[in-house]
Parts: sequence; C-alpha cells; structure tokens
Amino acid sequence: MPQLRGCDFPDALLYHPDSHLWFAPLGEDRYRVGVTRFGVALSGEILLFTPKPTGATVDAGRGFGLLEAGKTVFPVKTPFNARLVRANDALDPSARAMNRAPFDTWMVELQAVGALPAGALLAWPEAGPEITRIMDLYAFRDLSDFSTPLFHEDDRDF
Repeated sequence: MPQLRGCDFPDALLYHPDSHLWFAPLGEDRYRVGVTRFGVALSGEILLFTPKPTGATVDAGRGFGLLEAGKTVFPVKTPFNARLVRANDALDPSARAMNRAPFDTWMVELQAVGALPAGALLAWPEAGPEITRIMDLYAFRDLSDFSTPLFHEDDRDF
C-alpha cells in the first residue's frame, strides 16, 4: 500500500486530492466515499457527519453532507454530478470512527449522474504528486509530527 508522509493511500481506491476524499468503485458508476487519513489530520478530530437525504441530487462542487470537526462545520463536496444513494447509518450519532479508521469508515454512496469530468477521480499514481503539493502547502511533513488543535483546547484555563 502506498504511503506518503505517514499517511496510507490504498491502491484499490480513487482520490480527489483537493477535497481529501477517497472513492471506492462499486460498479455501474457508483462509489463509496470517505475521507483520507491526510484529510482527517487537516480537519482535526471529526465529531459528526450529517448527510443530505437519500435520493438527493448534488451538482459537482456542491456538498453532499456536513462534517463537524471541533468547532468547525464544513461541507463535503462531490467532484462530479451525483445522486446520494445511501448514507452510513453507523456514523449517527457520532462520526468519530473516521478518526481511527478512515479507510474502513465511509460516509455515503454516490451514483454518478452523467459522465465524470476528466481528472475528477485519480488512481494513486496520478493523485500522489497533487497530494504531495497540497501537503507542502500545509507544511505537512509527517503524520506523526502534524498537529491540529483539538476541539477542547480553546477551553483550557491559562
């Protein structure tokens, strides 16, 4: 399994480097979607995931759900037009499993609507250089020495 700066990137998956998402092909333009270990590191501790309703159609670049990490809530966006087929019920009421096992913990299954844009999903050999560039932007040298503030650090008494 390829590894980059302490983060695994399984060969069987496809990646969208800009969103830090992995996509497991299920056949017939359907994909199981999760967050990479690098994406989890950037987010800090993931607490909650709230998907759009099953059956919702989402345009490329729009959110199929919301992730809450600490005191931040942000949309999780699809790189292609899709219909949300299924959400992972195991992430309700807590999505903390994503922190421990990001490649075993998926958020949703998406069905592509129409053709995928060129370069939307990349195999590891094509995704690796772009992920390296993004890691450089975040000064991410290695998973073991990268630290994001945890949700409770602002509450400390000094």
